[in-house]
Amino acid sequence: MSLDMKDKYNLSKREQSFLLRKNLVELVYNAGKFEGLNTTLLQTEEIIKHNRALNVNADDVVTILNLKKGYQIIETEETVSLLDFSKKANEIIAREDALIPGEFRTGGVTVSTMEGTYVPHRLTADQIESEFNDILAQEESKTKKGLSLFLFMTKNQIFWDGNKRTAVVTVNKYFYENGLGIFTIPHKEFIEFNELLSRYYHSNVQNNDDAILTFMYERCIFGIDYI
Repeated sequence: MSLDMKDKYNLSKREQSFLLRKNLVELVYNAGKFEGLNTTLLQTEEIIKHNRALNVNADDVVTILNLKKGYQIIETEETVSLLDFSKKANEIIAREDALIPGEFRTGGVTVSTMEGTYVPHRLTADQIESEFNDILAQEESKTKKGLSLFLFMTKNQIFWDGNKRTAVVTVNKYFYENGLGIFTIPHKEFIEFNELLSRYYHSNVQNNDDAILTFMYERCIFGIDYI
């Protein structure tokens, strides 16, 4: 049975832009947790504003600044397709980490999860494009399509590195273009999210798909709620 996930928001571009800029620090802070950053919210804000912060090493500063740039191109990058955008975002976000930033993975990788090592399938560029198109063509709400896209990108590790960071920025591009609010994994939800994601990686059981989709829908989408 298909999960009922109606779009929560129908925002204008102006509202989406306000939301994105107002929450940039927290969006970057939350996405940085995918890379294991231990920077505080205040340190993240300092880096975003001044390109530096006390007691933060240079590598973490670069990761945060690259994430900042990744979120900023949501408003400025006009690409032919969402897939092209994801490649541009990865090129920026994983510039210091990936073997070939912005290019689809053509070699094997392993992923450490809470349930052990996960080995994703290696997909061709045509397979990735086909899956992107299939997801976006589903007869589902745009919100559910965006969340499904996040799961596809992360489970299949389509890039050499920075897949979760790239996926969350790509989904926010899709949300931005369609007035759906913003998507982020709040710090307080991160442990439970990782448990669900680990189960999702290691299983093809529909219940695990539904569990993480429901979690993200209920706890990871935010917008402007007028009185």
